[in-house]
Amino acid sequence: MKILVVDDDPVTLSLLKEFLEKNQFQVYLAQDADQAMEAVRGETIPLVLSDIRMEESDGLSLLGQLKRLYPKIVMILMTGFGSMEGAIEAIQKGAFDYISKPFDLNRLLLLVTKATKHIQSLDKDSAPAAVPSKLETPRSLIGRSPKIVEVYKTLARATLSSSTVLISGESGTGKELVARAIHSNSDRKTKKFVAVNCGALTETLLESELFGYVRGAFTGAQTDKKGLFEEANGGTLFLDEIGDITPGLQVKLLRALQEGEIKPVGSNQNVKVDVRIVAATHRDLDQHVEHGKFREDLYYRLKVIEIDIPPLRERKEDIPELSQVFLFKYSAKLGKKIMSISKEGLNALANYDWPGNVRELEHQIERAVALTSASMLSADDFDFERRNLPADAAGGASGSDPRSLEDLERDHILRVLKEVDYNKSKASEILGIDRATLYRKALKYGIALKNE
Repeated sequence: MKILVVDDDPVTLSLLKEFLEKNQFQVYLAQDADQAMEAVRGETIPLVLSDIRMEESDGLSLLGQLKRLYPKIVMILMTGFGSMEGAIEAIQKGAFDYISKPFDLNRLLLLVTKATKHIQSLDKDSAPAAVPSKLETPRSLIGRSPKIVEVYKTLARATLSSSTVLISGESGTGKELVARAIHSNSDRKTKKFVAVNCGALTETLLESELFGYVRGAFTGAQTDKKGLFEEANGGTLFLDEIGDITPGLQVKLLRALQEGEIKPVGSNQNVKVDVRIVAATHRDLDQHVEHGKFREDLYYRLKVIEIDIPPLRERKEDIPELSQVFLFKYSAKLGKKIMSISKEGLNALANYDWPGNVRELEHQIERAVALTSASMLSADDFDFERRNLPADAAGGASGSDPRSLEDLERDHILRVLKEVDYNKSKASEILGIDRATLYRKALKYGIALKNE
């Protein structure tokens, strides 16, 4: 298989040429877009591996030129500046895949081999799929670690269809950010994005919120009211904490997904709706299905596309970048001139296991910026317990008896409550739960909520 490698760094070109030739590829080299176009014109080269950022040109522009002239060409983009926007733009402009530097050569080989098999299986009469031409990403995930880049790539591909998406991940990892990014970069972006937290409402209230109701359906229903399905018609409905809905409501939601229609509470008439469903949960739905708590047919209907967001402790290499973004955000918001975090401060952040994930990190930075009088944040500005992960998660003994998850959750809730002076709304936001759930957990763990 012929492959063209495009990069303005001679060392990278030399390394990749040697590696790919050892793996039976016929390698051509180019240092900019002009050389790349000349190489492709002179040879039939089906596969291109290109850097995105080069001094004289960029890989995305080259991708556009090549796709216009050679629609079936397959291109993999490399970048040392991985981002969600970059992955979305690369995939939507027709890149076969996207990999962030520095990369493991064996991982790159797997990707190139996958592209080779794709080329060999291409239907000669196939046409390139139409994709949205303009990106709109008002907010985004941040990070360049391999795990988060995989999230970017799956997210980018999810924007190209209207299939249902199931986002899983712990509280505070950014599930709603992913849902909004999918909507904002899809062909539904001109319509509404409507979100509802399924765990915050009772079954009866959630049913009327989702499907609406007609006048007289129940006491207090004095007029007809459209539900969120109708409100999101043509757009996206984000069902957060989908794992918390009751079995009865699961049946009605499944029917809405299968039939593309809903029945308002108290009505005998079905209403047709065109809604893309993006659902999210912090629960293990596989176990819920196994234990009979969640319908298997609904589960598979929801997870046509599945995105699993890693917890922050599994991508700690992203902490410096995340911290800097939050530092700039809150320095500007609070009118301070704090531009950096000391090495000791970054080490302290890296050595913490972040049970509250990115949301907790943001809270720590906000608190530190608010309270410090220095021009640089240090380890002393952060206030959290220095505790290790359990032995099986940390890869070894922690030096103390392992604690139960309930003990850890109780301590974390209590610590957040103390941090915000028992402000229940603020605590709920940081913990990633609604106030009703906070009350239930406080009752369960015997935590006294002050000012009650």
